Amino acid sequence: MRKIIILCILVLFPFVVPSQQKRLDSLNVLLQRHTAKDTARLNLLTEIAYEYQFEDPNKGLQIADTAIALAKLLGHDRKMASAFSRKANNYNALGKDTLALQMYKKAIGIHRTMGNLDDEARTIFNMGLVYFGWANYSKSIDNYKKAYSIFEKEKDSFLMAYMLNSIGVNQMYLSNYPAALRSYLTAARMYESMGSENTRIYADIQSNIGILYKDMGKWDESLSYYDKALEHYKKNGNSTSVAATLSNMGIVYDDTDQHKKALDLYNEAYKINSSVGYKRGMASDLSNIGVAYTSLLQYKEALEYLDRSKMMYEELGDLNALGVVHHYLGVSYLNLVDDRTPVSNRFKSAEEHFKKSLEYSQQVNSLEHQAETWENVAKMYLKAGNYKKAFEAKNQYLVLKDSIGSQSKREEITRLELQYQFDKREAGLVAQHEKEQAVAQAEIDQQKLIRNISIYGGGGLLMIILGGLMLYKRKRDAVSRQLEAEFKATVADNELKALRAQLNPHFIYNSLNSIGDYFSRNDTESGNGYLAKFAKLMRLTLEYSEKKEVTLAEDVNLMELYLQIEALRLDYKFTFKIKIDPNLDSENTLVPPMILQPFIENSIWHGISPKKGKGHIDIDIKKDGDMIHYIVEDDGVGRQFEKQSMTKGKTSLGIKITENRIEIINKVKQTTGTVSVLDRPYGNGVKVEVTLPLELAF
Repeated sequence: MRKIIILCILVLFPFVVPSQQKRLDSLNVLLQRHTAKDTARLNLLTEIAYEYQFEDPNKGLQIADTAIALAKLLGHDRKMASAFSRKANNYNALGKDTLALQMYKKAIGIHRTMGNLDDEARTIFNMGLVYFGWANYSKSIDNYKKAYSIFEKEKDSFLMAYMLNSIGVNQMYLSNYPAALRSYLTAARMYESMGSENTRIYADIQSNIGILYKDMGKWDESLSYYDKALEHYKKNGNSTSVAATLSNMGIVYDDTDQHKKALDLYNEAYKINSSVGYKRGMASDLSNIGVAYTSLLQYKEALEYLDRSKMMYEELGDLNALGVVHHYLGVSYLNLVDDRTPVSNRFKSAEEHFKKSLEYSQQVNSLEHQAETWENVAKMYLKAGNYKKAFEAKNQYLVLKDSIGSQSKREEITRLELQYQFDKREAGLVAQHEKEQAVAQAEIDQQKLIRNISIYGGGGLLMIILGGLMLYKRKRDAVSRQLEAEFKATVADNELKALRAQLNPHFIYNSLNSIGDYFSRNDTESGNGYLAKFAKLMRLTLEYSEKKEVTLAEDVNLMELYLQIEALRLDYKFTFKIKIDPNLDSENTLVPPMILQPFIENSIWHGISPKKGKGHIDIDIKKDGDMIHYIVEDDGVGRQFEKQSMTKGKTSLGIKITENRIEIINKVKQTTGTVSVLDRPYGNGVKVEVTLPLELAF
């Protein structure tokens, strides 16, 4: 489970400049010297109110009120709006978010009336931060996008990138990692193109990418990005960001079983946040300390810190964090060994906290937190001997885990990483290419000179012949490499298409609708059974999609599960039978996964579905010498009816992909696998035969 993280983007406009304390001291000196009630003093007051949010928010509120009063006296609306924003900043730092929102709305009203687009966008952004603190990530993203659109009109690339980074944070909390990484990398590229790598916000992005790498289990890369960010924060005296980064580094050490080192970093972060009165940071550090103690199996200590953290988060209204804290409170009570407290009481406390954790996690739509909590609920019921509830909880965990751990997300993240590295190096590669072209041109000129001399010499003819042979060999090798590359690209393309075609979106959509229909009719038993089968099918499909070959037993198991679900969807309109040749060792025979699925799908939807009455599908798998012979036979309406009901010239994409897969297998293994589709007598159904090379695992 992702632990509570204070992300380094949580900085309020305008951007922080070096060392808040030093700047505060110098600003207060200037304020003491400038006693006149004019615009200059008003500017100083708003700047000081801003700086105090990081050092002493209560003092910041007093200064902001003084600035508001002076702005009214001077009739300076724009500065009054700024003073309201500064007051909101300090309310936010104190955890009084409702009051902060009221102040921001007052500022936005003034800015909008005056047409101050830039200031309006900055204030909208700050409102997004408040919603972020409430774990209302969708509303937070909406605010950031509104601000982004204004900055885009103003052609302010710097602040556009700032918004993208903030959007990425919300996407990460929603477990949408590919979208988060896309936002971060786009923001980073924008700052790099502007030469703004030394800014605070660029450091924030490095820290956020560190968090993402942590979630991906890339510990070294994560710490590397944190180190870059920490160096910048310390250099510029950004105390709250130093604390946040130390806490995030502690999480990496916690996740790699270096819990004592993690505790040292959490305590160091807590001291920094306590010194400036930053409650949100303090709550995060306390919860992380509690989690570290659960890893050390010191549950009494864990309960102490988690309870303190829970109280602070309830005051702050952070639903996401409360979901995490209640989860670990449940874990602590479940594993607590205390002779003074009966086991039944400890289990009851654990159950209550897990229930609250699920409620909060569902409110903020955190699938990751829900999955981890259900897993521990299953352990709790198993420990209590309630096997039925344990099974139900484990099933909930598996369904949620499948939703957040799909192969497509991991592929998307890898693609984005590679694209970023390519874009970053592209300019350098262009320059290098131009340099190489110049060198190559010089070499060509030199070769021309040598050639001319050789022509006039006695050995000119021989050199021309040798040169021609070399060019021919180079051309032949280049053609060979190109053909090999094209073949590899074709293999990769067909593998990807095969993955996409295995279970089409209509099947998934219709299955989910069917499951929902069972539950809407209060047929929970059938709904749960359908859901369990569907979850297992999704999980196995994703698991096997990473493999070029699986055992025949595994493939038949997946095939049977698919047929069961389709039969259930069609209210048992068809029956099926799968027969395996006894001469085939299904546990030791390797086959491409789901090679028959497109043909089975065609039999169901184009053969049996239009048929009046019920139908049947036979699947026969035989050994034929050094080949394996598949037969799929249905008693549906036949291809003639199918051709009449389909668009002219349309062919099955799944079947075409399967044919391409077999063609590739033939080229790689030098075999003669085939696919043939035949009409059964009297138009009574279709028979499909597929032959593949027989391959054994051992």
